[in-house]
Amino acid sequence: MSSSISGMSPVTAYLSIAKNEQATVAAYVKSDPTLSRTVAAFTKDIVSISSSSQILSSQNRQALTVALGAYNLSGSIGETGLLKQLLTQNPSATGSLVRSLGDTDDLNFVQAMAQRPTVSLNFGNPAGSSMNSSGSAASTVSMANLQYASANSALTAAAPAQTWSYLLDDGTATASITAALTAALQATGTTAAPVTGSYSIATDGSIVGTAGAPPVVTAALGDGSPTFSIVLAKNAAGATLRQATIVAVAAPTATTTGTQTLTNQTATGLLSAAIASTGFNTTLSSNGTLDIINPGLNGPLSLSQQTYSTYNTTATADITDTQTIIPLGIAGLRLQAGDVLMSGGSAIGTIASLDKQGNATLAAPSSLSLAAGTQIDVAVGAGITNIGTTFTAGAAAASGAGTLAMGSGASLLQPGQIITDGSAVLGTVRSVDPSGNVTLERGITSAVAAGDTLQALPVLADTETNALSDAANVAGILKNYETTQYEAQQGKQIPGMDSALYFARTIGGITSIPALMADPTLLNVVTTNLGVSDTYDSMPYDEQVSYLTANVKLSTYKTTAGINQASEHFLALTAQANAGSASADGSDTSMLSILYPGSSSSSGTDGILSALYPSNASGGSSGSSDPLLALFS
Repeated sequence: MSSSISGMSPVTAYLSIAKNEQATVAAYVKSDPTLSRTVAAFTKDIVSISSSSQILSSQNRQALTVALGAYNLSGSIGETGLLKQLLTQNPSATGSLVRSLGDTDDLNFVQAMAQRPTVSLNFGNPAGSSMNSSGSAASTVSMANLQYASANSALTAAAPAQTWSYLLDDGTATASITAALTAALQATGTTAAPVTGSYSIATDGSIVGTAGAPPVVTAALGDGSPTFSIVLAKNAAGATLRQATIVAVAAPTATTTGTQTLTNQTATGLLSAAIASTGFNTTLSSNGTLDIINPGLNGPLSLSQQTYSTYNTTATADITDTQTIIPLGIAGLRLQAGDVLMSGGSAIGTIASLDKQGNATLAAPSSLSLAAGTQIDVAVGAGITNIGTTFTAGAAAASGAGTLAMGSGASLLQPGQIITDGSAVLGTVRSVDPSGNVTLERGITSAVAAGDTLQALPVLADTETNALSDAANVAGILKNYETTQYEAQQGKQIPGMDSALYFARTIGGITSIPALMADPTLLNVVTTNLGVSDTYDSMPYDEQVSYLTANVKLSTYKTTAGINQASEHFLALTAQANAGSASADGSDTSMLSILYPGSSSSSGTDGILSALYPSNASGGSSGSSDPLLALFS
């Protein structure tokens, strides 16, 4: 796309491109047949790649070309041994190759190809399950961000605690909305200081709170689904620190009176779309499983531990704040190491191990003293309410029996699902045969009669998704590849343009000097502007850190003006370095005519700076008063 910068000075070309680089990149991809074919081949090849390391096989060469090129690693395409280590090691592990290399490009590549942590919500057999969208029992999925588990004193306005509840609503589920708001408010209390405020439906249909309850603020998602938010904590300046939002997911209006149910496929589709509308990366499989991919990233949408209603149990004996073994009985059989026990909104502790009697051993002594009978919840990444698959008991079963006859429809149940009779937990699925006879982890807790209605609660699990099966991640890889290819082309036409454009779009994300040092392209721009690119590499590491710390203000790169000044300065110095020796009289008119056609001649770097910043006449600025040098003071 050379015509786009033909006849322009480097700075003019840079400013033109930087104004809307992605639109220019898109046009470039369309105009380059080879690049378009490579992108198409990548999209086709990744469908058959089930793990990141498979991209190294010879038949996936095009896919590897794109993946490496997206992170400036095209030169490593033949280093399969090195790449295999990068793709098969845990990048967070001490001594991993990517950590020892200390290069941002390597790290970005590994992160893009790593398995994506996933919260998987399996709502049951799509053909035999349904969800409510009306009345006081509307089906709900709830999530909270990482900060939600923090004390208010540890929160900031820039990173508030947030929780979301996605509630199916056919227009008659206001009672479920008020219940969800009440639960969010009361969860801010503790056993010692409970919060008793609540919400109800006023005569005019609006939602009102009791005295002292936060007011409800209404808004809407892009698809029109209304939202109801309450602020649960503010800082001294009045900024929000903790907030709960209920999303009333628009469901088809009931055609009859009474409770409306939706098919699993319709309901999960609506929930998936609403969750995606609030910024989460969701996928919905044909079997009704809703996956939330990569929810553990640092940011406002990072999932946290939150009470999952179906894990409620009670302490079977008094618990002191010195003991590490918590007796949970049958409910404990559903838990696993790493789960966090909660009570009254406060953490009891993290489970280190469990025995066959459901006794949980904590990693440290209990944080709370609890009386026998106190409710205990388990904290996980998401919560599910009023969702399950209904079955009819095919035969009676006495209390303590190890098997339940639940019919052929139960053959798709999974180990770990909880079976209830609508009011109490009967047991946890260990296995199931093709006829739907369910073997439980332990005997059922109460007798079941033939014809009784039974419910299998959904499976909520932490799983992983192949990086190249994550549509959002694939889109990011392609975007990076197309952009780096475009920038490389611009660098061939104007020396330094590729680095200047890369600097402009990435420097804003650098928050520390070590992070700057780990990115060779960004570091080259900065050291070139500082005039130490030739000597920097010979400095000992500690001196490099000290020098950059003293001379670089990262805050400068938080504004477009600061970024553009640094990029323009770099282009000017790069042009000067490529212009060759100065003319006999010491002037550098030829280089200036390339950079700024029509600009008056001046000598050395001062001439460049005069052209860049006409208000600073040659020789009229030096030392820290120079606007360019001030960027790094």
